[in-house]
Amino acid sequence: MLIEKWEIRKAVLADADYFLASYFQIYGIKLDEHSFSEMFKKKIKSQSSLLCVAINAIGNKIGCIVCERHESFQVLKPVLQIKEFYISPKYRKFNLADEIYSFVETKAAKMGVNKIEVMCNLSATTTQNFYLRKKFTLDRKSYVKVI
Repeated sequence: MLIEKWEIRKAVLADADYFLASYFQIYGIKLDEHSFSEMFKKKIKSQSSLLCVAINAIGNKIGCIVCERHESFQVLKPVLQIKEFYISPKYRKFNLADEIYSFVETKAAKMGVNKIEVMCNLSATTTQNFYLRKKFTLDRKSYVKVI
């Protein structure tokens, strides 16, 4: 059942299973549940992490976002990085992503952050277009090496 009303709130420990399932949907890999749960506990308690979840009117979780606040010498001010952003497939045609992003932007301002960063897969054109609509600018490429 598709319900077009929802609430966005900070994540709580009981949301861990939804975040774990979301990571599986994003990456297609099964993560160790115990290790994931332990890290999730740390992140929801951390002042530098912002984890949010969207829930529809009947209590189903329909989207989530994970952000990390950090400081770098390049900027010399706090920056909020969007690490993961997932919307359940049925809700991708609605404004849920826009509302979650607005929620995060408001929280960032309250955290004393005036810059938000995100990295996207080069092939994720829908995701890239979303951030371009939000006035993000391309700043640099990310190179990754697994060792």
